[in-house]
Amino acid sequence: MKLNTSILLVNPPYIKEIYKKLSASRPPLGLAYVAASLEQAGFKVEILDADAELLSCEETAERIIRSSAKYVGFTSVTATIPLVYEISYLVKAKDVKKIIFVGGIHVTFTADQTLKDCPAIDFVVRGEGEVTAPEVIKNLEKGEDICKIKGVTFRKGEEIITNPDREFIEDINNIPLPARHLLPIHLYSPWFLQNMGFRGRECASIITARGCPNRCVFCSSPFFWKRVRIRTPESVVSEIEFLVNKYGAKHIDFLDDTLILSEERMERICRLILEKSLDIKWTCYARINHITFDLVKLMKRAGCGFIQIGVESGNQNILDKVSKNITLEQARKAAKIVKRAGIKLMCDFMIGLPGDTRETVNQTIEFAKELNADFAFFSITVPFPGTVLYDDYRRQRANFNVPVLTNGELQDLCSEAYYSFYYRPAFFRRILAWVIRNPYEIKNFYSLVKIQIGKELRKIFTK
Repeated sequence: MKLNTSILLVNPPYIKEIYKKLSASRPPLGLAYVAASLEQAGFKVEILDADAELLSCEETAERIIRSSAKYVGFTSVTATIPLVYEISYLVKAKDVKKIIFVGGIHVTFTADQTLKDCPAIDFVVRGEGEVTAPEVIKNLEKGEDICKIKGVTFRKGEEIITNPDREFIEDINNIPLPARHLLPIHLYSPWFLQNMGFRGRECASIITARGCPNRCVFCSSPFFWKRVRIRTPESVVSEIEFLVNKYGAKHIDFLDDTLILSEERMERICRLILEKSLDIKWTCYARINHITFDLVKLMKRAGCGFIQIGVESGNQNILDKVSKNITLEQARKAAKIVKRAGIKLMCDFMIGLPGDTRETVNQTIEFAKELNADFAFFSITVPFPGTVLYDDYRRQRANFNVPVLTNGELQDLCSEAYYSFYYRPAFFRRILAWVIRNPYEIKNFYSLVKIQIGKELRKIFTK
């Protein structure tokens, strides 16, 4: 086997042309984890983050064609898979010898269809790729068959073969840390970190667990990761120390589906940060029913400045129908706790959930205003592959229209939600207070408007 075999891993373009000037993106940690495992296996690896570099499909393909890489691996989500197809065709049209493979959530649940839809793709890595990707490439380099390698779907002549699933990685504490040295670190900065002035090396992302114990019908996470596996607090804080010392990180963006998997673990992480006097700020996602005042107070002391929670709906029947397993009263309590602790709060809501009507969506909008979080994010429900919702919709109808509300009505309601939440005196008073304290806030708010707020509100603020 040639240990110097070159592999190029690609994060495809994602941000549309209209948003490119914002330059607000997160590092593709999943890709960096696979890169680290490939390096550990002895391969020469590079990462091309076409999203962070704001490349077009044509520019991305040209960079791939010019590279010396024999293997080209893409990560993908549902929104980017058409772009992966386009880039793959462009590459194979100029260099048929390059071997192209794809991994990620979308193709894990649509592997056969992916290979049928795009003959330019040679194989799919399903699920966690840290073990599968090195095994496949080692076998291919030795000229051996890959028929016995778990977690791979490939083309053999005209036939598409799907091997059995690979077992999940039991102990994620032993996985090599992401190969951040291969990423354009200076280009990353999620929009909500810009308000604090953090950019590039100063803001870093971490994943402390894989999987989610909940089974919301609109989420594929529990099915992709299969079982919840957590890193020890010591492992997590050791990575934070590494990022502070190596890159000068001042802000940590925790990307877990929910960081508070247990109060005990969260407390230990916070106390280790305090014991080691790590001068950092951080953000996280959390579930409403795991938020307590004592814990949030400790999180604030340890540097937490922003918590994002999924509320989804202002109607209890809808929440029950989508297996959210929270109550509206729990949401009220959680919002009060976070605000009382002095931490900024974002609440996520979904429009077009099963059973939604104009009346229930209006209840969601009113509930968002009642919670009065610092930010609210409204999105139209999409049945992504790998979710219960996707399977239900495939069984029920040939398209993804919500039974009661048309696609046009959903778009209008989403715009109305943004307008109603953000265009009100209470929000402008808050923005004014933030700007007085920190001038970075005005840029943060402008970014929020351009990315998230509906068409009508966007017109108001961009005149």
